[in-house]
Amino acid sequence: MKNSKLTKAILAVVAIAAMVMGCTRTQEAFEPEYIGGYPTEETAERMFEEYDYQAATQFYVWAYTMLNNIGMSKGYEKMGGDERSIYTFDKRIQPQHVVMTANTEVVYNWTRLIDLSKGPVVLVAPPKTRGVIYDISCRGLVDTGDQGPDKGQGGKYLVLPHDYDGEIPDGYFPVYSKWSNLVMSVVRSFPAAEGGDEGAVQRGGEMKWYYLSEAANPPENTQVLIGDRPYSQDWPRDAEAFVWIAESFNRDIVPESAKAHLGNMRRLGLIKGQPFAPDERAQRILERAAKTGKGIVLSMAFYNRQKFTRVYEDRQYDSIFYVRNPQFFEDYYEEVEGRTGSWHQLVGNPSEYIPATPGTGAFYMNTFRDSDGNLLMGQNSYRLRVPPEVPVAQFWQIPVYDVERRAMIRTDQNRPALSGTDDLIKNTDGSIDIYFGPEAPDEYEQNWIKTIPGEGWFTLPRLFGPLEPVLDKTWRWNDIEKIK
Repeated sequence: MKNSKLTKAILAVVAIAAMVMGCTRTQEAFEPEYIGGYPTEETAERMFEEYDYQAATQFYVWAYTMLNNIGMSKGYEKMGGDERSIYTFDKRIQPQHVVMTANTEVVYNWTRLIDLSKGPVVLVAPPKTRGVIYDISCRGLVDTGDQGPDKGQGGKYLVLPHDYDGEIPDGYFPVYSKWSNLVMSVVRSFPAAEGGDEGAVQRGGEMKWYYLSEAANPPENTQVLIGDRPYSQDWPRDAEAFVWIAESFNRDIVPESAKAHLGNMRRLGLIKGQPFAPDERAQRILERAAKTGKGIVLSMAFYNRQKFTRVYEDRQYDSIFYVRNPQFFEDYYEEVEGRTGSWHQLVGNPSEYIPATPGTGAFYMNTFRDSDGNLLMGQNSYRLRVPPEVPVAQFWQIPVYDVERRAMIRTDQNRPALSGTDDLIKNTDGSIDIYFGPEAPDEYEQNWIKTIPGEGWFTLPRLFGPLEPVLDKTWRWNDIEKIK
């Protein structure tokens, strides 16, 4: 019964996507015509139109993760500072901060995109923090903190361009960026470990970066505090997306896996080293490709075909990482679909998905469905029972995100997440019931997150510092149950 309901829901959504977003048959059916085996001129014209449209659509999907990080860097630029600044969410992530699936329990500290074409870069990770260095396409290069080589003690990471052949000085953790010269870094500092938000902000301010050539006298990195100001890393969903991607390729190297795509995109005005100026025909094709690409990406994100990602065989949870390799390469292919589906809803990619040592790192998963396999919708009421004594060294958290922006849900309640650090009502056995819905349950308002009727939502439960029962799955999240 559950599978039948889910199948019907999938078919309905696919049918709507086909009609509304142009995923298939966006133009009337055309039967190619031939004369003596040659295509007619009309046929050739239509076939080239179709080829360019398909090429643009595939390129949009392939490059989608770039938009995530370009949007983040552009968003920080609007906050002030300069290319050297460290951007700190000093009042934690709030609903007016459009950051993909962030959480409210840590203080985030980010760089803008850093250009390795100017030489090797030193990134200083403060002690007692947790972070990652990744490239513009979200390829995880190295973890910092307790899951990284500094083991939570802090340290200097030397990020090297793909073609670097110079000496590597002592005192650094070296890491190569093989596929891009544009990298970013995020560091999470923990209020619980620093005596509160102020201490966590100060700790995040110890994050530094400079070029190796400046090591004798590093320039200052100003810390820009986001505070309560609105911030958005979101990106365009129309032909403007190709403008952003073209800008990044004009700054960056071209990896081997992009060359066929860029070869096709020349016909649509995207030529490395030249201004992106699509003509009227190309603009029309790019607009159509972006709409189709949106439908494809949403399908990859919320109807994941990577079957190995189910976390528990008897629950409705998937790993948030739809790929097996944090750099997205297997022996004979690049994992485009899994990468795109995952990073529609995530920014920053750990280089190790599962903590190697209990009590370090974090254990993530997501769900868009209730216990019956139906999509989570804001007009319904739900309950999640958190078992007693969650086996974590740090804390657990339940955030709620909207489907369209993949950011913290915005309601007049202004509370998009609950965690084990909150003052929550417990059941007699120590378990905790978390409620989701448009109306608060009687006497349980402090355990409730408000949702919006008619709008889908999803959650990404986090376990920070997961202990062995989490990692061996003898401890499990319960499913979210629909209630009256």
